[in-house]
Amino acid sequence: MEGTVTVFTLRNIVNIEILQEIQDRFADATGLGVVIADEQGVPVTKPSNFTAFCSHIRSSEEGLQRCMLSDERVGIIAAEQGKPAIHRCHSGLVDLAAPIILNGNYLGAVLCGQVLIEEKDKERLEQVRQNTKNLHINQELLDLYFEKIEFTSQKRVEAATEMLYLVANYIIKMGATHLAQEELNEKSQKLMEELQIRAELEKILRETQLRVLQSQINPHFLFNTLNTISRLAYLENAEQTQNVTYSLAKILRYSLRNIDQLVPLKEELEHIKNYLNIQQSRFRNKIQYEQWLDLDVDGIKIPILTIQPIIENAIIHGFEPQDSTVVLKLRGFSMDNKVILEISDNGMGMPEEKRLSIFSNKNSENNGHTTGIGMNNVQKRIQHYFGEEYGIAAIESQIGAGTMVQIIIPKLGGNLA
Repeated sequence: MEGTVTVFTLRNIVNIEILQEIQDRFADATGLGVVIADEQGVPVTKPSNFTAFCSHIRSSEEGLQRCMLSDERVGIIAAEQGKPAIHRCHSGLVDLAAPIILNGNYLGAVLCGQVLIEEKDKERLEQVRQNTKNLHINQELLDLYFEKIEFTSQKRVEAATEMLYLVANYIIKMGATHLAQEELNEKSQKLMEELQIRAELEKILRETQLRVLQSQINPHFLFNTLNTISRLAYLENAEQTQNVTYSLAKILRYSLRNIDQLVPLKEELEHIKNYLNIQQSRFRNKIQYEQWLDLDVDGIKIPILTIQPIIENAIIHGFEPQDSTVVLKLRGFSMDNKVILEISDNGMGMPEEKRLSIFSNKNSENNGHTTGIGMNNVQKRIQHYFGEEYGIAAIESQIGAGTMVQIIIPKLGGNLA
């Protein structure tokens, strides 16, 4: 098959040990010498049942080259015919070849023979001697081996040809199965790599989104706090000024924590305490805070800045517009392997339309929040860490009566009371 581009080889589509076993069994069944060669006639297996005559010829470099050229030639003839071919080797013996063709590529052939045909080849004996007499090998020994060449019937040769065809097809099917498996493995590997890249990109995107959501400190709050500190420094003693300043420093430090960390509930509660310390100083103790927790605050983990933004929201929308005392309550307990946190206030409440729009993208104004984090943001981050079944489960509000926000998180590690 001239001009064929060989993409695969026998050696990389079929295990050589398997080829050897197939070849040995065929040789035992037919009594013929057998070898499997590549597209250039180079053996890929060890010869099976070779005649002493042919083995002796192949023992010399020149004889081996002649045999390989002969094997290459008969293999190509068989490939061009697309079926087994009968051929005379360089010595004049009968050889058979069945082509191994996979996906249009000629990969080699199964070769057998090394016999003479009864009633046809008696007159060829002298010609065989002439063909091999100039080889640089022990001619006396070659003559001895020549006398042992087997004569066989035409019918046996034809039967061997049919069997050879079956063997070649079996090898082709093995090669096709191997290639299909290789292609499947390659596609699976490629899919796994693509899924891994996609997962990494999604992780980077989520982390980037979370950093944007979590890392900004609103200048409005900082200015108000600094003004409060300035007034306190003028009107009051340095001790209270020191407390407010200390609370502010801890707030800033907490707000800039590593985005990848969940924090113990205890640390979030400490952050709320620092935040309220500043707000109570700012609004002259018009903010009352009550906390009831039947929980292990050290063992429960929560996304950073989960509760404080909701408390801040209650102050901004429930207290600042009317400048009256606001009562904030935080209640926590466990139920059905979940942690329930409820933040309530006695503020102005909100209309139903406002309540229903809280998680819409349009409702993303900071409105002076310390961190620029609203309830929509809190919801996204809880679900990012724990799944969509967790987060802000309920928002209840009545105009003039206040608002209650319920958060549900899993019991992640730690024993709850």
